[in-house]
This record gives sequence, C-alpha cells and structure tokens, in this order.
Amino acid sequence: MVTNRNSVSGLPAAARRLLSLAAAAALALTVAASSRAESADVQPEALSKQRAALYLQATRAPLANLESDVNKLAVLSETCRIKYGSQACGLPEKPLESDKLEERYAYYVKQPVEAHSKVQGVKIDRRNWGKSSTTAPR
Repeated sequence: MVTNRNSVSGLPAAARRLLSLAAAAALALTVAASSRAESADVQPEALSKQRAALYLQATRAPLANLESDVNKLAVLSETCRIKYGSQACGLPEKPLESDKLEERYAYYVKQPVEAHSKVQGVKIDRRNWGKSSTTAPR
C-alpha cells in the first residue's frame, strides 16, 4: 500500500489548505469580536453601570460570593484608567495598595458609586406620583 505524505485522512493538499484558511479566518473573527467587547466594557459609562449593578448585588449577597466579579471589575477599571485616566473612570489618583477583598470592593465599587451619586444627585420621576400604588408599572 502506498501512502501519500501530502494528504491527511485522505484529504488532498488543496482541501487541507482551504480548511486551514477557514479555521484561521474563524479564529481571527473570534479574537476581533472579543477584543471589541472588552474595549466596550472599559469605557467609563459601561464601567459605571457595572459598578452600580455590583453595588446592588452586594446589598443582597455576601461579599465573598462576589469576589470574582469584584476582581473582574478591578481589572476593567485599571484598563479604563490606562485608556481614559483616573478621573474619567471614577478612580482615585493613588492606586490601591491592598489585596484584601473588602478594600478592593470599597476602592473599585463602593467609593466610585457613592461619589457618582453625590455628583449626579438622586433623580426622581414625578410622572407616576398621581397613580395608585397598587398597580405595577409595565
């Protein structure tokens, strides 16, 4: 039996090249899509929304259960600091020097959310004040 070194699993060399090109293109598209998603996550507005959501979660769950979310937000916050600066990202100029979870939460989540709420103020929507409180808004 004669084996052809140019074929793998019975595929001719041209088919292998075509499959390799298709796989490389798929990989390139996947990497490009994930990098665009990550760059959107580090924009100050998106970071602010993520902080507010995490701040709210921390009122209902133990902080230890949110450690991975706090760590992810810390990485995104530092990336935001590099791209846009500390002030734009709601972070103090001085970097955090602690590795304690409570201090990371305070630095990356609690302090920026509370500072943002002081600057923005509380917004009250008075449009629904006249309606009965028994009906749920839709």
